[in-house]
Amino acid sequence: MTAPVVEKRKLSVSQVNSYERCAYAYKLERIDKVWQQPAAWLGQGSAVHEAAEAYEKSGRTMSLEGMQEVFIESYARHIGEALETTPNMDWWFASGPYRGDVDIERRFGIGLDQCRVYQDYYKLHPDEVLWITPDGEPGAEVGFDLDMDGVLVRGYIDAIVETEDGLVVRDLKTGNNPSDAFQLGVYAIAIEQKYPGVEIAGGDYHMVKSNTMVSRDIREWSREEVIAKFKEIEKKINAGEFPPNPSDSNCRFCSVANSCEWRY
Repeated sequence: MTAPVVEKRKLSVSQVNSYERCAYAYKLERIDKVWQQPAAWLGQGSAVHEAAEAYEKSGRTMSLEGMQEVFIESYARHIGEALETTPNMDWWFASGPYRGDVDIERRFGIGLDQCRVYQDYYKLHPDEVLWITPDGEPGAEVGFDLDMDGVLVRGYIDAIVETEDGLVVRDLKTGNNPSDAFQLGVYAIAIEQKYPGVEIAGGDYHMVKSNTMVSRDIREWSREEVIAKFKEIEKKINAGEFPPNPSDSNCRFCSVANSCEWRY
């Protein structure tokens, strides 16, 4: 009898970050697939990303109204899907004093404004143009699905931009805090593997709330170190190692905390 083919796990930066933050929460969310507490900021972030992608793929010719229309349609879809799962607003995350339907309405306005802010940045920096990949595709939401020495890694890069210093991998952040160098380092390595001969000069986070760029040293992580980290996480997941890591900061906004016996 032929043994069934088991597809090897594909890891991403977000999975590594999630596991390292709290492996037990990773298990509840991605393996047990328990109910996740919704938040309006998730829909807002996803919708702004989709609007930015549409703007970039238009060659930055899309009007502000057009970009905002993409945001409106996307935001309605994401919020609608969350409401189907959790129609009771009392179970939604609050954002400070703003709860449920109030925060949904508030973040609708924030998202519309972030579309404007996004376009304003590139009007002020016309020299930062979107890269066109060797495949002839615009460098927005560039996907990769690669085998890095036996580790299967996948992901999407918000933008790859041509600057006076060279190509930069850029991640859009609609919240308050940029990530560390690991995410951008992985993106740089992935692009250089996907397109031999292409060299990434740097990486940054577009903090759309302040309309500023926060740079990170993409060479802080070597290819060997990146692969070692992915292999380590893959090994622990396959071994069923999911130790909890409860703390106020980890549990306060954990979407699966209601299903967790270790909740802080």
